[in-house]
Amino acid sequence: MSTSSDELTSLEKFSRQRMRSSFIDKEDLIDGRNPKHDEKPMVGETVVTYLLRTNRHLLNLLEDNVQYSETKNERDSLHDLVALLASITLAIKQVGAMVRRMGLPFAESNNPEELNKLANETWITCLLFSRTCCMLVSEDLEEPVAIEDEMQGQYAVVFDALTGLADPPCEDRGAIFGIFRQLTRGPPRMDDVIQPGKQLIAAGYALYGAATTLMFSIGDGLHGFTLDPSLNEFILTHENIKVPYTGHQYSVNEGRTVLYDERTREMLQALKSQPSLDGKKRQLRYVGSLVADVHRTIMYGGVYMYPQNKNNPMGQVKLLYEAAPIAFLVANGGGQALTGLDPILELVPTSIHDRVPVFFGSEDDTNFCTGFYRASKPIDDPMFTLRRTASIIEYSKNSILDDDDVEEDGILCAHLPQVG
Repeated sequence: MSTSSDELTSLEKFSRQRMRSSFIDKEDLIDGRNPKHDEKPMVGETVVTYLLRTNRHLLNLLEDNVQYSETKNERDSLHDLVALLASITLAIKQVGAMVRRMGLPFAESNNPEELNKLANETWITCLLFSRTCCMLVSEDLEEPVAIEDEMQGQYAVVFDALTGLADPPCEDRGAIFGIFRQLTRGPPRMDDVIQPGKQLIAAGYALYGAATTLMFSIGDGLHGFTLDPSLNEFILTHENIKVPYTGHQYSVNEGRTVLYDERTREMLQALKSQPSLDGKKRQLRYVGSLVADVHRTIMYGGVYMYPQNKNNPMGQVKLLYEAAPIAFLVANGGGQALTGLDPILELVPTSIHDRVPVFFGSEDDTNFCTGFYRASKPIDDPMFTLRRTASIIEYSKNSILDDDDVEEDGILCAHLPQVG
């Protein structure tokens, strides 16, 4: 099909406009801040253009909480990070296509174990040829993959290439990843990946289904992208997602109730008998797939939990490449991520496959559940019940809350009438 010179001119103008809006010179920065960061997102904005538009002014922030990092040349870390994320999104697209073809005659594999292996190999290949990684940790490999010589970069990537239920439907499956900066000089070492989640510089997960969704954060909020099949690009559809402060859904495998300890069983009973802060009766919603359940919790509020039990006394969720990246995302959306007593982002793994119990979700619901693991349970305090009841009434009148209105125990003290 031929294209007229006028059409070419229009295309060139559009391309130059996109380039000008994506790349920012130092002269465009005002007090280290990108004035274009406050602009509305462009129509059809991709992961790459979003990063270039909003995070150019965060080049120094990428180094926060990192003990040591070194670049091989004068390029800033954002450029390498963009290249790395482009490789990750490529892996997500390829694996997503494999998942959607399951059950068809021309599928790469209809065997779940073989598909997991193919997904893992796809991720490793994409990450290796990005030339930005020094160490890779996968859920499907016993040992990390060290990258040296001319292929070595400055990032350590941890990932679960294909997580979720083993059989279709495909919307129960997804991928999780986290990105650390290399801490050591020279060849990669284990110290480069044995880091607490608070030192992640970026994390995300993909959820496969009728639409492939990518949830992503670089530490400046939580953002959602949706794969446009006509462009084969992830397009920004949800900017600055906020986890609701409270919700009326909880997600847990109650089929394991007999294996839970007394504290967990008491907590589950309280969830059923006590209304949520918005006054609604709580409802159980459980798919059994970590990414699917967490995604619903982030979007609609509530709490997802996988407590320890007799069969898994240390918990079930892998800390380094599952719990930590999701905790990073939830925290950037304003939610809570705890093991029951400790913030997940503060935990330092002792090995790459450590497991932990997890509680993700709305601040009020997560604090309510984890309160049963403390020495003094909130449900035993009659004043807690009285104050919470009053808070539920006031919350129904003041559904929009300010941060100053909320105390750590989930009580809206600012709205309660004063005595005397």
